Amino acid sequence: MAYARKLAEFPGLSLEDIMLLDRVQKQKPLSDEQAKYLKGKNLIEGRKPNYHISAQLAEHSGGRAEYILHRAFDDQHYKQLIIEYLEKFGTAKRVDINRLLLDKLPDVLDAKQKDNKIKNLLQALKHAGLIEPKGKSWQMSKAG
Repeated sequence: MAYARKLAEFPGLSLEDIMLLDRVQKQKPLSDEQAKYLKGKNLIEGRKPNYHISAQLAEHSGGRAEYILHRAFDDQHYKQLIIEYLEKFGTAKRVDINRLLLDKLPDVLDAKQKDNKIKNLLQALKHAGLIEPKGKSWQMSKAG
C-alpha cells in the first residue's frame, strides 16, 4: 500500500497505471498489451516476463536499490568479466565462471535462467573466437 501511495505522487499516473505498476512490483504477469503500454510511457524496463520499474520511477518511489538489482547489465559487461578472469588465471571451469557471475546477474532471473544466461555468454564468446573449450575448462582462444 505504501508503494502505491508513492506511485500516486508521481505526476501523470492514472489509477490503472498504478495498478499495473503494482503488478510489476509484485512480479505478477502482464499481458503483452499492458507491457507495451507501460513501456510506451517509460514506466517499465526489461523483457517478458522479467519486467521492472524504470529508473525514473525508481528514483521517485525510493526504489533505487531494487532498480539496480533488477535491471541487467548488458551482456558485454558479463563477457568482459569472463575475459578478464581468463586473461588473469589462464583457464576456468564452469563452476568458476558461475562463482564469478551468479551474484552479479539480476535477481529477477531464477537459477535456471541464470544458468542459461551464463551458457549463452560463453557460447557467444566462443562463436566470436575469443574463448575456446579445453576439456571441461575454458581458455582464451589461440586465434583470438
